[in-house]
Amino acid sequence: MEPAEKQISVGEFTVNYASAGSGDPLVLIHGSEPGENWRVWEPLLALGDSRKLIIPDLLGHGRSTRTDETPGYKAQALMLRDFMDKLGIRSAALMGGGWGGQVALEVALQWPDSVSSLVLVASAYDTEQLPRLQKLRKPTLVIYAEDDMVTQLKAGYLLRDAIGTSRLEVLDSVARDPRYDFRMSHRLQKFRAPQVLQLARSFLSNPAGMIAEPPEVENELKGQALRKEDEKDGKIWKKG
Repeated sequence: MEPAEKQISVGEFTVNYASAGSGDPLVLIHGSEPGENWRVWEPLLALGDSRKLIIPDLLGHGRSTRTDETPGYKAQALMLRDFMDKLGIRSAALMGGGWGGQVALEVALQWPDSVSSLVLVASAYDTEQLPRLQKLRKPTLVIYAEDDMVTQLKAGYLLRDAIGTSRLEVLDSVARDPRYDFRMSHRLQKFRAPQVLQLARSFLSNPAGMIAEPPEVENELKGQALRKEDEKDGKIWKKG
């Protein structure tokens, strides 16, 4: 499937993007390395079998507007929100790789109604974001590799713990594979495409079903179950 490539004006910027497939929208957000653009997601275009893929070039990348300095993640998040509005996308799943995951997190934090779920592939984050993620409550799939030397696996656990409605999946090692340049090991969408594709498909088909309940909700549900058992066994009694 060869995506259609288009350009659209978003405020003062021109945003280049590719689109493919049909169904509920899925916005894929690439990382920050020089030369990265929407094509880093080509190994996962099969997601277009069940989703409408929207894949922009971030500002300063690909054929989108080039600025003197590449805008930071907050400015990129604002651009993405306006970009989605311009395309008439009220809510979408976001999938970000590396720095693109950090941008996706910021969109979800700033405009939660515009995000239905998140897939974070070896995602970066800002330490300022972590405490804010406790209130995110969006189904989130976090994917990391066992020994990723660019984006440390520890970051995957931190994101999992910060986002109560999340699930962490750890894939086989990438950085020690002699076929791959370790500096590029966080590009799991390329090096572990079949696994990432399978996980993303399963998650996007039923986001809430793949995540654990937040601990406080889980404990509350356990308490309700115990009370029901006690009521059934006639063990409920009242003071006085």
